[in-house]
Amino acid sequence: MRIRRAAKVGAPLVALALMAGACGGGGDEGSENKETLADIPAIDINKTDRSELKDGGTFHWGINEYPPQYQVHHTQGNLANAERIASAVLPQAHYFDKSGEPHPDKDYVLSSEISEDGTELTFELNPDAVWSTGDSITWEDYAAQAETVGGHRDNTDKFDIGDTTGYERITDVEKGESKFEVVFTFKKPFAEWPRLFDALYPKRYMEDPKKFNEAYKKAFPVTAGPFGDVEFDDTAQTVTVNRNEDWWGDPAKLDSIVYHTYGNDALAGVMNNGEIDGFYLGYDAAAYDQLKDADGVRLTKAIDNAYRHMTFNGGEGRLLSDVKVRNALVHAIDRSQMAKATLSGVNWTTDPTVNRLLRSTQTGFQDNSEGYGEYDPEKAAEMLDKAGWTQEAEGKVRTKDGEKLQLEWVIPSDLQNTADEAEIAKAQLKEVGVGVNIKTVPINSFFPEYIVPGNYDATTFVYSSTNPYAGYYAENFTGPVGETEDGEPNWGNNLHFFTTDEINAAFEELSTLTDPQEYAAKANEIDRLLWEQSMAVPLFQRPGLYAVSPDIANWGANGLASIHYEDIGITK
Repeated sequence: MRIRRAAKVGAPLVALALMAGACGGGGDEGSENKETLADIPAIDINKTDRSELKDGGTFHWGINEYPPQYQVHHTQGNLANAERIASAVLPQAHYFDKSGEPHPDKDYVLSSEISEDGTELTFELNPDAVWSTGDSITWEDYAAQAETVGGHRDNTDKFDIGDTTGYERITDVEKGESKFEVVFTFKKPFAEWPRLFDALYPKRYMEDPKKFNEAYKKAFPVTAGPFGDVEFDDTAQTVTVNRNEDWWGDPAKLDSIVYHTYGNDALAGVMNNGEIDGFYLGYDAAAYDQLKDADGVRLTKAIDNAYRHMTFNGGEGRLLSDVKVRNALVHAIDRSQMAKATLSGVNWTTDPTVNRLLRSTQTGFQDNSEGYGEYDPEKAAEMLDKAGWTQEAEGKVRTKDGEKLQLEWVIPSDLQNTADEAEIAKAQLKEVGVGVNIKTVPINSFFPEYIVPGNYDATTFVYSSTNPYAGYYAENFTGPVGETEDGEPNWGNNLHFFTTDEINAAFEELSTLTDPQEYAAKANEIDRLLWEQSMAVPLFQRPGLYAVSPDIANWGANGLASIHYEDIGITK
């Protein structure tokens, strides 16, 4: 007997969606911009009603990498640009509004309801929804994805899965009253269930490991979105998505979206020349100077659902496997100097309050770095001494058991701010006897060949999210998610290659909490645990600063909100 459905889309749901001011301190007195994060809007997309948009046209979207993998549940598919492209052509069960509140995406899911005890979830599917093959999207597609991504298959080690969170709790999937109703049974409640099925794939691409791992490599063999018919040009490094003429929802206002890959240093120039219509400018000072007064360019201003961080590879046998050494490195590096060097050039607040799991517009946002995040080189040197890394003379690199404390700091090409961060770290670490070799690699190789396989000691990059849940970041800090074919731990999307039982348990508990205050309190507790381990050490909350043509509507700095691709258009 099935437990009756009780609650529709719910909680913590708005747990992190309640607007709250930044409560961790204002901008630095020496900076020109005196704003705090609390002064910055939640969204800036030139919101325009569809009736005021032209029918047709192409939006040229500038991006900074040419992703190799578009199966976003694959370890190599966990890239923001891959997700942005996939979201235009694949189903999603729910979308999020500007406050972070979830709603069923009725083009695919007419309703979603959870039982009172949180263990049974029911989706009523839209019977009009079809794959590009003409096949209906049914309960079987959802069942296949839950089984694969949840790691429930007998041959699960053949699937290169990045994150199982949420799916691993689904113990049973059943057909409801028809093939357009699906019922999920959870072994324990998963309060963040609206973030599941944020990208749905056809069952045959979930049942076969070869298809899962390879079919969506620079390809979209099957789609089901307002756009489809995806074209890849490896020479020009563009991805084009075209309006789906068989789409059953509100038709896309644009004929197509073309994603153009350029080096970060080139994006402002091609924007100024009119070759693209929009790109994420972020904290590129040179681009900001070039475009801030340019004709035909609007700069957005909003909170971004992302943060920039410094990450250390603490995997077993690695140079930085000792937590005391990682803690010492954080004390040796002036994170505020890194932030100011990056943000002052774009007239953005250098408010030092940063949280890995909560954005400044969310309930409970606070800084949890006390005792671990302060710049204190003397303390750093003492900690390294105690950890057994000794320095023979001033200016020499520390050694232990004949090994030098020499870091391989890997950065992508064409990112000046990343190079600046590495140089700041190198100079400051030298003061405490830590050597740094800065290795610059092609941007398209940075993640797949260096960061994801763990071929680095230290780096800086951004963690971003497409939903408002703190638990979304569990994949970056928990694990392992299973074993490789060689019997080694599979860390999935945890690019630190280690964790603790306490962190795993805390994220597990977080995802069961439905009270907004309890959820935020647990998120802050986890953030503190991550400070203790020096994992993804925050530098700053990323600016929602996009450059976009003024006549482009419903695109820009989305904050916590989902992008509605069918509503992107050109104003009349």
